[in-house]
Amino acid sequence: MQRKFPSPGRYMEILSDWSFKFVFGEKNKENLIALINDLLAGEKHVKDLAYMPTEQLGERKGKRKIVLDLKCLGENGEVFLIEMQRLEHKNFRDRTVFSTARVISNFYAQGEDYKDTALPEVYFIGILEFRMDAEETAHYIRRVELTDRNTGEVFYKKLKYIFLELPNFVKDGSEIVTDLDCWFWLFKYLSEADQIPRFMNRRVFKRIFKITELANLSEEELMAYNASLQAEWDWRNAVELAEERAAAKAADVADKKARKEERAKADAKLIESAKALKKSGVVNSVIAESLGLPLDVVEKL
Repeated sequence: MQRKFPSPGRYMEILSDWSFKFVFGEKNKENLIALINDLLAGEKHVKDLAYMPTEQLGERKGKRKIVLDLKCLGENGEVFLIEMQRLEHKNFRDRTVFSTARVISNFYAQGEDYKDTALPEVYFIGILEFRMDAEETAHYIRRVELTDRNTGEVFYKKLKYIFLELPNFVKDGSEIVTDLDCWFWLFKYLSEADQIPRFMNRRVFKRIFKITELANLSEEELMAYNASLQAEWDWRNAVELAEERAAAKAADVADKKARKEERAKADAKLIESAKALKKSGVVNSVIAESLGLPLDVVEKL
């Protein structure tokens, strides 16, 4: 059964494709800088970002291209890849590694010059509305690096993955303590808010509340936002319909298989009964008639 398109609230659904790029795109890059700095607190502080094309072409003609939500370059040459994923899909980890590998390979010099190539730091930030592991529900932020299994030390410091797993964030307003908590709250609950919560007292959060208030959008922006939301809702309904049809088909196949197995068991019992009667001296014609079996089947027993 398809869900109805939700009635709009006071604020945007921040994880729709259009609004995500509206809030964190080049026009509002201070928001993305704040998010990155909070994720890398104590490790790195980004002062500025240069936005790059999000379509990453292959090295050779015909090679598959990748398209990212946002791709930025830090002032020291760091590459930040930001992906927002609302639906779980097959081989998500593979696609994530492929995205970073493609970006890294494009920085590598050709020919003999590769020996002197210093690669940039690459950070992949994934904002996910699903769990990467269904059984892992305790941690809502996952940090991944290449490490030595024997020592636990970082083997390569220039490649890092940060995943924000929103389903695992279950704090209510009274439990919000850190700035990261505030980001998670924004991603999950902004569209349900009717005012700015008290704990959102930092300048960047107040700015986001202001620019995501639907009443502050221009007519063109509101049309673009609604079109993005409708497209996403249509996609979700299409996925759900496909899943329902697949489940119904699987149930039908399972039902047919079960009936076939039950019939096979019943036939086997009839054969055993026929063998017992035959062993007792009952004539074949009487066995066939009483059990509903073909005479030739009984005769071959």
